Amino acid sequence: MKYKCILIPTDGSASSEQVIELVCSMKDVLNTTIHVIYIMEIPRNLPLGAIIPEKAGSAKAALQNAQKIADRYDVRINTSTIYARTSEDTIISTSEELKCDVIAIAQDNRKLRIFSNMALNINQRAKCNVWIFNNKL
Repeated sequence: MKYKCILIPTDGSASSEQVIELVCSMKDVLNTTIHVIYIMEIPRNLPLGAIIPEKAGSAKAALQNAQKIADRYDVRINTSTIYARTSEDTIISTSEELKCDVIAIAQDNRKLRIFSNMALNINQRAKCNVWIFNNKL
């Protein structure tokens, strides 16, 4: 199967960065467009576009790290921060909007992070393939 578009949600964790690195290392084989997104969850009591400085800093750092990884492999990636109420729904809707063939997501078992249990829900709901990378370290 030919993959034209891969979506990688990141939370800035080492697990997410490992997924970015793996996909970037396979870029020549995959010949695909890679989108890396950071979802900034905004509480319902704030406007959707509200800037939360600590979250904005985390988003910027995570996407800069993703770009550094891509640069090491000489791979062009598209990065963006998406303001949303829920990450899970946003990952699925973004994958549909971008017409992604794959969502590549980290499932970190070490602690309950943004993508720990969500990966399995996305796998069940997504209309495209889902690659779940399980970090058991």
